[in-house]
Amino acid sequence: MAQPNANNEKSWGDTDESTYKYIEGLVKKHGVGKKLYDEMKVERDKWRKEAINIAFIGQARQGKSSLINANIGRKVAKVRATGVCTTDIRSFAHPKNPNIIMWDVPGVDAVKFPRDQYFDKIGYNVNNYDFFLIVTKDIFSSDAKYVADLVQENNKRFYLVRTHIDDTIEKQLDDKDDDEFLSEEDIVADVRKNIQEELETFAFDTNKFKVYLVNNKNSLEFDFPKLKEDICRDSVSELQQEALLLTIGGYGRQMIDLKYSLFKKRLTKAALASAAGGAVPIPGVSATVDIGILIEETLTYFEGFGLSKESIESLEELNEVPNGTIEIALTNKLYNEYRLLYVIREGAPRALSSWDSVKSAALSIASTSGRYILSQLSLVATSETVETGAKWLLPIVGSVVAAGISYLVTSYQLGCFLDQLKIIAEFANSYLSDVERHRITAFEANSDED
Repeated sequence: MAQPNANNEKSWGDTDESTYKYIEGLVKKHGVGKKLYDEMKVERDKWRKEAINIAFIGQARQGKSSLINANIGRKVAKVRATGVCTTDIRSFAHPKNPNIIMWDVPGVDAVKFPRDQYFDKIGYNVNNYDFFLIVTKDIFSSDAKYVADLVQENNKRFYLVRTHIDDTIEKQLDDKDDDEFLSEEDIVADVRKNIQEELETFAFDTNKFKVYLVNNKNSLEFDFPKLKEDICRDSVSELQQEALLLTIGGYGRQMIDLKYSLFKKRLTKAALASAAGGAVPIPGVSATVDIGILIEETLTYFEGFGLSKESIESLEELNEVPNGTIEIALTNKLYNEYRLLYVIREGAPRALSSWDSVKSAALSIASTSGRYILSQLSLVATSETVETGAKWLLPIVGSVVAAGISYLVTSYQLGCFLDQLKIIAEFANSYLSDVERHRITAFEANSDED
């Protein structure tokens, strides 16, 4: 339920002194009203305009197209049939965010893409790309080392990706002698050892750069989750990281923590916008909230954590879980333990489509889901937690008491939602098989040792 509880008393109270000053400065500059509302809306949506270009570099038939599809979550890049070779540069905008573009870039070729003209030939200066994935299904050659050196000279990040690890495992298991004991773990360890020897041959710094073993058919297996996490973590700015986390997503313990930290930073902006917009009165309290913003931000958390219906369906398909298994378990958990989140996930998306403005939101609040949400917010607004918090907020917003309480209600409620959704994300993630969790843990342990 949404009302204050002992497990979440400090959801809004974690706000530090710098945040107080941030709020105070904005209120002094704009007051509480439309200007503040508009500025906070722009701040919350800045990530949507962040342009990010990711280059997938390698020879034909190395798994680049499948890797792009796996990162996007849809089959947007046509996988070339055996024997079909292309030296074209192809681009694929992410369907959820057209400003994030993934590029299928040919590798070094003696005829069409010679080393000394490589970046000129592919039509882009190295600085036009933000990340480089050097892709192979076999060994990393001296050409890969050449490209990696150029990328490093320009202070850009590159990742060495070895695709089709699943095919390698299957082939070696099929080829082994009947009396030979060979486990999947043995094969993976042997592949890692061979790759390290290859890299050392070409003077790669194996202590600095890891090779990610991936199964292009399943973005939850082997090192794929770690690859996504590292790309997001290596972002050059918070805005870039926000765009990547909310677009390419990913699962796994560390990824959930990254997203949680991001959403904590967004929370204040959403609460300020809600306080400035208002329009929907909280029953029994002299305060209003912009329920449209509260629900929109909560749905962003759902989507960001990969808990939307579409994301769960994709998770089940990628992880070869029977259709509906995770979705049914997740829906039951929400209904039985987090009823307000259940209402928002099930009913709010349809209602929100008609909430084009604060005024229309006020009209739509007569819906069953809207009345239930407001009844829960009234419990928050009259709680001791919010009343105590109002003491530090009143000097900042002056006599605008209603706006101060509105900020605290939205901030507290979003904090509750965020903590609860982190638990739910971990619950959904627990459906990964023991083998997959072991692979992720083994990779992280290997990284820590180095």
